[in-house]
Amino acid sequence: MEDKLKRALWTVQRACSGRELCREDVVSRLKRFDLADKEINDIITSLEKDNFLSHERFARAFTRDKSSLSGWGPAKIAWALRSKKIQEEIIKNALEEISGESTTEKLKDILSKKYKTLDKETNKLKIKSKLVRFGISRGFDYSLVISQVNKLMANFVKEINN
Repeated sequence: MEDKLKRALWTVQRACSGRELCREDVVSRLKRFDLADKEINDIITSLEKDNFLSHERFARAFTRDKSSLSGWGPAKIAWALRSKKIQEEIIKNALEEISGESTTEKLKDILSKKYKTLDKETNKLKIKSKLVRFGISRGFDYSLVISQVNKLMANFVKEINN
């Protein structure tokens, strides 16, 4: 029994040293070892004590990755962190790392790319609604999406007229 516990601890320590994991991820990995709840809690306590597991670090890394690599907005990132049972205060602190300007620039970039894929569509209203839906589905604020879509549509209309 002791051997199984050591192997489980070693496995999750190795996983945590390779990338940031949250408590939920670690628990799901530990369930594969058929451990009792007390043993799982003991391992998690050990990981937190040895600084292998930190929700703050996980939330910051998750926020940076999803924002820069996946193009997610703050709302979608917050939703994903809540689904991993991260505390609201930690989520709020992690989202502060994404500045307002970088969020606006990221939205502008993904909307421009999406607009270029809609070249077959001729109805401006349909294009606008698709862009708004796309921006909101990526987790950006509605008012920010609307303002960026309006700017984008105005810029492309000017380019067509010139």
